[in-house]
Amino acid sequence: MTTLNFANKRFLIVDNIKQSRDTLKQFAYSLGDVKVESVSFAKDAISACESVAYDVVLLGYDLGENQKNGQQVLEELKTKSLIQRQSIIIIITAEVSEAMVLAALEHKPDEYIAKPYTLQDLKKRLLRSYVKKQSMAKVYRALDEGDENNVVELVKETIAKGTQYESECMGILSRQYFNMKRYAEAQDIYLEYQNEASCTWAKIGLGKVAFENKQFDKAEQYFKEIIEENNRYLSAYDWLAKTYQAQENHASAQNTLERCLLISPRSVGRLKLYANVCLENEQFEKATNALKKTNELAYHSIHNHPENALLFAKAVLEHIHEMPIDQARKLNNKVFSALSLMTKDFDDVELKIRSQLLTACLQFTTKEKQPAKLSLVAAEKLLDNHQHDMSTQGKLESSRALVRLDREQRAANILQQLAQDNASDEDLLKEIDSCLTKPISDNIIKAQQAIEIGMSYYKQNQFSEAVNELSSALRIIPHHTGLKLNLLQVFLVAYEKSPVDDNYIQRASDIINDMDNLPTSSYSTSRYIVLKEKYQQLTDHEESEEE
Repeated sequence: MTTLNFANKRFLIVDNIKQSRDTLKQFAYSLGDVKVESVSFAKDAISACESVAYDVVLLGYDLGENQKNGQQVLEELKTKSLIQRQSIIIIITAEVSEAMVLAALEHKPDEYIAKPYTLQDLKKRLLRSYVKKQSMAKVYRALDEGDENNVVELVKETIAKGTQYESECMGILSRQYFNMKRYAEAQDIYLEYQNEASCTWAKIGLGKVAFENKQFDKAEQYFKEIIEENNRYLSAYDWLAKTYQAQENHASAQNTLERCLLISPRSVGRLKLYANVCLENEQFEKATNALKKTNELAYHSIHNHPENALLFAKAVLEHIHEMPIDQARKLNNKVFSALSLMTKDFDDVELKIRSQLLTACLQFTTKEKQPAKLSLVAAEKLLDNHQHDMSTQGKLESSRALVRLDREQRAANILQQLAQDNASDEDLLKEIDSCLTKPISDNIIKAQQAIEIGMSYYKQNQFSEAVNELSSALRIIPHHTGLKLNLLQVFLVAYEKSPVDDNYIQRASDIINDMDNLPTSSYSTSRYIVLKEKYQQLTDHEESEEE
């Protein structure tokens, strides 16, 4: 038996039960002069790995209620590149249900050992991993560094010297070729190993090459064969669904993902994909159920994102009118809870606006009129102060909700300014038009052209012509703050150069009176203040001369 040489190696033990931690610490110390740290909670494990490159992580699966579990910790460590391929990760668990095991194995720990286990068995598995890591150290290091060409050379070198891990080396080599779009070289390896034991990766590789070459029928056949031979090979379902989607066969993609989720129902990424396919197929009830589960599973994981709750709310909104009122209100309460938790975890005013608007939409749908009005008022108050700071997507989503709530004019005001600021983005203009019953893109383009011509006249000191063009644009987009400020600037400069024309200063006064309620947080406020001060200086000077 190979001797374990763990001198100066760093161990991290993650377990929420003190007795288990103590047992594993003694086990680690029995391996030699090692350095051992232990933590009880998932967040402490993540923090520890941010500071130290551990050689071995003994990771408990169950880390307590309302905490990340070991699978979620492992996923986060790998996603954030906080653990290297040379490190050994062993998940230790009392959980042996197929769903839990498959979910954990998808994130590829080096070993997965179930309780009760013996320390001798743990040592045997640690040794197996240790020998492999030592033998493949150069290759794994190059993989961590992301140097594909170096990986290819090192794998070839390792195979040439002779290795018991030749199959894994060929799998790595073929993946590098595939990632580098050297499909013919990858295919040669896949063809050579497709019938070897424990080389399902080769057959799925052939399917992937066929997919990339747009040979979708051929790809579909490969993935189906894999599932028939081993219906627990989950990535085959993912690729088969992707193949169906590429052929716009969304119903088969949905059915394929449903079959996979029956086997392994805890993958957040797969649930999200399934929900999106259901939405494409207008299967809103299935999408809602999937998004509800996604939101719950994602909460303690790296997938915790505000869009989870927002998508859940939007999916519910699409089909809640088909449900009995009591059932609809119960589902609403689950959405409201998810939205509330989201706005608490992500302190962002745009998310609060979208959350309040979606809440109002759902409340109106279930005939809760007074709460709906309160939610709408709260959202509009936030919009008054923060509309200009919102993202393009936030403005689009908020406008769609406002239209649902019979606030189309307010939605149009938001979208007019968004269109004005992005007049050359044809895709965005089409999306803006889709939000409203009356398209605005053609008028926006006309307004944009008028503004450009008007500002060109202004630069040439042709103020009368500039005013005409900018005024015509303002008639199209009467609530556009930036345009009003442009006009104000033209009036002030024109009056400064020709103070005998009172018409300019009077019209400047009209704009200032109109804009005095500009929100203090508006991005235009500072420019408005400068122009207002200039207006005051001009009128003060005029009054002093009259005296």
